[in-house]
Amino acid sequence: MVWWLVAWGLVTVVTGVAVLLPTGSRHFHERVAEATTRLWCRLRPPRPTPAGLPIEDIAASLRRLQRWLDAYADSQPIPGKATKVTAAAMAYDRVLIDACHALDVPEALDGTEGLDREAERLRMQAALTDAGFVLAGRRSAGR
Repeated sequence: MVWWLVAWGLVTVVTGVAVLLPTGSRHFHERVAEATTRLWCRLRPPRPTPAGLPIEDIAASLRRLQRWLDAYADSQPIPGKATKVTAAAMAYDRVLIDACHALDVPEALDGTEGLDREAERLRMQAALTDAGFVLAGRRSAGR
């Protein structure tokens, strides 16, 4: 406890003397400020930033796409329905892959087709649910 008090006192005295020293220019004070900033940054590095969308945005996108796909799941004829459903399914798969990457869940959806693609999608949904990601709607693994 005493060593900390001595160190604090020494830093206070050195800083006070350095500030009160008459200097011909401001360069000395600027160098002291830069050195202090470098020391502070080395002792307290900045927090890492996430490398992607926040998981809340990914979840909201998945739920929005699920609602949209559920709305078009009925057999009622709608102009351009096949194109819209295909585009929404592709977007759903992209967002599902983003969710897997965000939660470090393995995914192998690319390169699959037909029933293999549907099985991989269900496996990914189950893995995301196990990881704590909440999925809702008809397209979730619990249907």
